[in-house]
Amino acid sequence: MAKAKEGAHSPAMQQFFRAKEQHPDALLFFRMGDFYEMFFDDAVIASKALDLTLTARSKGIDGREVPMAGVPHHAAASYLARLLEKGFKVAICEQMADPATVKGIVPREVVRVVTPGLALDPDALDARTDNALVAVACEGETFGIAALELTRAELRACTVSGGAAMLAEVLRLDPREVLVVRGGETHAALARALPKARVAEHATPADRRAALAIALDDAAIGDASSRLSGAALEACAVALEYARVSTGGRAAIGVRAIEPYDPRAQLALDDTAVRNLELVRTLSGDRAGSLLALLDETSTPMGARLLRRRLLAPLADVAAIRRRHDSVEAFVLDPERRRALRRALSEIGDLERLATRAELGVASPRDLGAIRAGLRSAIGVVDALGAQHDEVLAALVPRDVCEDVESLLSTALVEDLPLVPSAGPVIKDGIDARVDELRTLSTSSKDVLLALEARERETSGIASLKIRFTKVFGYYVEITRSNLHLVPSHFRRKQTVANGERYTTDELEELQSKILNAEDRLKALETEIFEDVRRRAGAEAHRLRALAFRLAEIDVHAGLAEVAHRRGYVRPEVDESLSLELVECRHPIVETLAAAGSFVPNDVAIDAEAQRLLVITGPNMAGKSTTMREVALAAIMAQLGSFVAATRARIGLVDRVFTRVGASDDLGRGQSTFMVEMRETATILREATRRSLVILDEIGRGTSTYDGLAIAWAVAEHLHDVIGCRTLFATHYHELCELERTRPGVRNFNVAAREHQGDVVFLHRLVPGASNKSYGVAVARLAGTPERVLERAKTLLRGLESGATDAAAGAKASLRERVRAEVPQLDLFGVAQPATESVAPPPPEPSEVERALRELDPDRMTPIEALVALSKLRSLLAKR
Repeated sequence: MAKAKEGAHSPAMQQFFRAKEQHPDALLFFRMGDFYEMFFDDAVIASKALDLTLTARSKGIDGREVPMAGVPHHAAASYLARLLEKGFKVAICEQMADPATVKGIVPREVVRVVTPGLALDPDALDARTDNALVAVACEGETFGIAALELTRAELRACTVSGGAAMLAEVLRLDPREVLVVRGGETHAALARALPKARVAEHATPADRRAALAIALDDAAIGDASSRLSGAALEACAVALEYARVSTGGRAAIGVRAIEPYDPRAQLALDDTAVRNLELVRTLSGDRAGSLLALLDETSTPMGARLLRRRLLAPLADVAAIRRRHDSVEAFVLDPERRRALRRALSEIGDLERLATRAELGVASPRDLGAIRAGLRSAIGVVDALGAQHDEVLAALVPRDVCEDVESLLSTALVEDLPLVPSAGPVIKDGIDARVDELRTLSTSSKDVLLALEARERETSGIASLKIRFTKVFGYYVEITRSNLHLVPSHFRRKQTVANGERYTTDELEELQSKILNAEDRLKALETEIFEDVRRRAGAEAHRLRALAFRLAEIDVHAGLAEVAHRRGYVRPEVDESLSLELVECRHPIVETLAAAGSFVPNDVAIDAEAQRLLVITGPNMAGKSTTMREVALAAIMAQLGSFVAATRARIGLVDRVFTRVGASDDLGRGQSTFMVEMRETATILREATRRSLVILDEIGRGTSTYDGLAIAWAVAEHLHDVIGCRTLFATHYHELCELERTRPGVRNFNVAAREHQGDVVFLHRLVPGASNKSYGVAVARLAGTPERVLERAKTLLRGLESGATDAAAGAKASLRERVRAEVPQLDLFGVAQPATESVAPPPPEPSEVERALRELDPDRMTPIEALVALSKLRSLLAKR
């Protein structure tokens, strides 16, 4: 802020202004005694976000009150977590000295900046989800993406072409914070796509190499420069520079190398597929009910995070997939070892994030205690795996369990550790003689004083001698008047009282100084030794994280084995073919929700070489969508390394899974349901390859019948003729079943249903052949539609179906003409016309409302335009 403002306020407020000027985009937590205070706009914003009481500081020199809000220092972590969850950035301005030891203004500095993507406090993190900061730099149509996971000290980077590919990859990374270099439309697109993340524009570092050198040595920079594009390197530099500033530049970030990766080297899942298949959360946004929730039987937080990463980025390498299946199978076949292993894993805790906290110098005593406990349990994991002759299990055994780090922590730290070093005790007895002496004085001062009192009685011969204490005079020796002639020469008179004299000695004054300062000195010394232990443990963070990753892998394999064992999943055969064969395949989530034994499994066989497009018909609620989704889920589960819900499965490698299911709109961008449907379909037609798996549900239903049928037909032909990928195509357009006659790779299937006494019975069985009915009226009855409406619908349906099959009738008559021919019916725009066999009278002149309706084009209207048109029509009707 301006210097003029500084001059109009107290020295403390001038400190606030200087700190705020350095971090204008952050809320400033300004330490004042036992509180973090916020002022001006920061106070107003924080009071609303945190539901704090907004007060006012005393009027400044300029006469205006200063808005003020604060949070207690000891509870700051919970408030910070809430602000980060809402996407705020917070700068922490600390007192750099004890106010009791400072004359004048207490020095203050911003020691760190807490942001959503760089949070380290457990209160601000989801233990089972990664917390990524993503930087995006663009060079024309080339985008560099860097993903920094500070809690794992991992920096990964890739290069993609085109805004759609960039958006898909950033959405897959699911970041809490995104930095955009040369933003423009990219910034706007990411902000729309990630409403819960903090998305901000960021400048390129003046010296890219210097920014990379924050964490990397020359060899690592050279390696990254040879393997990454300029845009990707720029994104990495932005992420590292941002992290350095946020951590105050006081600690290493922990990153040792940049890991390049290619999104095309994994089974690609765009945001539409992740959402429609409910991989990590349901359509309502809940984790419960998702595939991840079903598969997650991990015992450690880092195992849970690894499983989530694997689910969102399944492998596309057959050999690597088979190695994962080998590990899962080994645990499936050995339930006793699996149970013992999972018990040991459950005691490890979040070793990965704890190691990074130690490396960054923010680990508490309990954090180091948790590392110690985790390392002890890691030895239990090795014991549970045992001496292995099996190559698969032997390859899983960690080679380095960091026994030296466990020994350091066990030797130096007490077993029951406090939250902060000052709350002590932290350091074990016998580690440091100074700590032992001060602890003895602090905890046993009464015994020391009694021993001195007894010694002075003996040497002086004064039996009534007592050592006492007051806050004003401190410790003293009290001698009654009758014994003053026996006072030793080394006693110095301190005070005269009514019944005697008070004395002191050199030894008593020295002991008093030690006793009175022992607690403070003990706290300071224990903190000093603790910080040294933390620094030494943090120096081994890379080894601790390597061990944590090995344990996470074991945890994921054992967890997936547990799921396979409980639910009867089978190991899939994954190969390079273009086939996909599933026998008695089930939907893993729907199966758990159905009554025991009631889920109907299905056989599905599809092959891009021959039977590559299945046209699936049948009524709503019969299970078309469930069947298609279970096929997609089987492919994803197989390629992430899991067993699948079937009795036999063969999965020819899939490079991408595309889905177009459900109905949704994007009103914020003026896109109707049909427009969203067409955009998703266009993406599939543009990006699918022969090795892709495509799931299409009801293409063309958002427009008129003939438009929709024409689009669906053309899409099906393109997928079959041009792309040639494996496709499941569910539709109510029974005309598409004609494709089986003209296209060799098209096969018709239907989900069987039967009508019984006016009701529809769903068999949920996928059978060859086309469905001859949609059973729509029967489904409407199940939904509770009034009987009068159902009867009318049946009448209309009979008329339409007879017209559709009457070859002699020629062209189809309109619905309105058929209705008039059957029953007297009030015309929406005219008067009732009785049924007659005579020549129908000429239609009336169109009304003003009719003319206005004919001018509308619903497919091109935005929601706002539709509302305006509706209002206009109501006005016209009001005039009649």
